[in-house]
Amino acid sequence: MTGVEAVVQRYYGDRPVIQRIDEALRAAGIDPERPSHRDLWPFDQLHSRGIVGTQEHAEQARIRAGMYVLDLGCGLGGASRYLAAECDCRVAAIDLTPNFVEVARILTARCGLADRVEIREANALALPFQDGTFDHVWSYAVTMNIADKEGLAREVARVLKPGGRFSCNEIEQGTGGAPVFPLPWATNEASSFIVSPAAMRAALEASGLSILEQVDLTTTRLGDTGRRPIVERDDFPVRLRNLQSCLADGRLLAQLILAEKSS
Repeated sequence: MTGVEAVVQRYYGDRPVIQRIDEALRAAGIDPERPSHRDLWPFDQLHSRGIVGTQEHAEQARIRAGMYVLDLGCGLGGASRYLAAECDCRVAAIDLTPNFVEVARILTARCGLADRVEIREANALALPFQDGTFDHVWSYAVTMNIADKEGLAREVARVLKPGGRFSCNEIEQGTGGAPVFPLPWATNEASSFIVSPAAMRAALEASGLSILEQVDLTTTRLGDTGRRPIVERDDFPVRLRNLQSCLADGRLLAQLILAEKSS
């Protein structure tokens, strides 16, 4: 593991996740041992806009029933379970953080989806899958913690089937100057690796992927002052305010990229 990966793992890996989720479910009158996947939506969608963001991403990515999807940086497995249960996909999911992988497996088993969702601890730069495995690779709020964009693009292209697609929902560098930390994905520059939309596009194209869409989503993120995700630190309101400020003044922007591997 590189020094960068260790920093990212430490940032996400020290949180008492399952205890918080169990307590929240009990408070809502739900047996934490037998939740539905929808019962978990308030707690297991760790990215901006929660389950609404997941639903919109699935629509924009044109996810279809029967696809084999790789969820890259799955966190607690919320998007993976959505893709399996709501989109009728088979899903493989990876995350760098052992704590998140363990909880994702527990929650997936409790929902009765373990036969549709396989979750592994793995690095996005060294995916444990054969070439040409997946119909789609899904990424939401992950690339900001990955320094080697070219290496990521090569691995995504490698594991996609010919004609397969990559959807990436992320925060990128705007033209308004350096962002203000802390931010939701990083306390400082040590684990934040944002690049411009042009640089991300170039990395994907260098791997042989063709860009189908590159959409600015910044307006959909402005004004997002939603509640603190259950796994986040107590200073999350500060991180969210910084993100909102940087989105508003152009230091950061949000985008969706949809790319395809040639047939």
